Amino acid sequence: MSKFDVVCVGNSAVDVPLCPVGPEVFSYDSYPIDRIIPQVGGSGTNVSTILARLGKRVKLVTLLGRDMLGDFLIRNCQENGVDTSYIVRSGVVDTPLSVGLVRSDGERGFVVSKSSSTFAFSADQVDPACFAGARAMVFSSIFIMPQFDDAGLSRIFSAAHSAGLIVCADMMKSRTGQRLDAVAGALRHVDYFFANLEEASFLTGREKLEEIARVLLDAGVKHLLVKDGRHGCYIWDGSAEEHIPAFCNDHPVDTIGAGDNFAAGFVSALLDGCSFQEAARFANATAAISVGAPGSTNGVRSREQVEEFLRAQS
Repeated sequence: MSKFDVVCVGNSAVDVPLCPVGPEVFSYDSYPIDRIIPQVGGSGTNVSTILARLGKRVKLVTLLGRDMLGDFLIRNCQENGVDTSYIVRSGVVDTPLSVGLVRSDGERGFVVSKSSSTFAFSADQVDPACFAGARAMVFSSIFIMPQFDDAGLSRIFSAAHSAGLIVCADMMKSRTGQRLDAVAGALRHVDYFFANLEEASFLTGREKLEEIARVLLDAGVKHLLVKDGRHGCYIWDGSAEEHIPAFCNDHPVDTIGAGDNFAAGFVSALLDGCSFQEAARFANATAAISVGAPGSTNGVRSREQVEEFLRAQS
């Protein structure tokens, strides 16, 4: 039996979600909201935390500062059963602090510091030994950490493949306008690729789903999942397309981390032996639960919770 199920490579941060906020906050010198509570964040931490709660043995590979925020993130990982032995600490960068501006409908954006470890973390700090004994790697996410260029991504994806791992990768829209040609080499190594519709459209320069899928599959992606919010997701495996409907959450609170929860749910179900379609459905359920609580990791508590949610939808 493998010692670990999943290796998560990605950024870590402390999120401070401000909810709800809108243009009216700038009309006052001081604007009160219900609560301001620092939360665990960063795609790498989010995915690894949710995977661990879903019952997977996970190790996180990331870069943190030697500061109290880094201590807080490591302590949280350990409390959730995430292995931290491959986390790199540095005294010359800060652990990221991300301020999340969340509207009343749950949509959000982040304000981040360019001096943080997110902007310094690179493929050179990923020890290939971390892949030994694992079953899958999740990279969270392409374009979040600018030092991971095409060559660096290709190197760690290839190392994971050589170690026998399934390679999964998520993305965000590039802050600097980078598109497909910036990661073309890396995508050839990706078995499962996650992107929301806006991200995938920007990456490929296409608007129609069919054209987006064809461009990414021609680029070498083996399986594609395009997330479309309340409409669910669309999946392709190179031969067929299928729409997997979303599950309704009647009381959405915060969409921060919904995509990370989706990725964690999908990978967990895939490693449990679910089909592509079944794993996408489990991912939709995981994401639906996540948006019902503030912060990225406060909604999903266990695999049993997601399974009970799915039974209630039948």
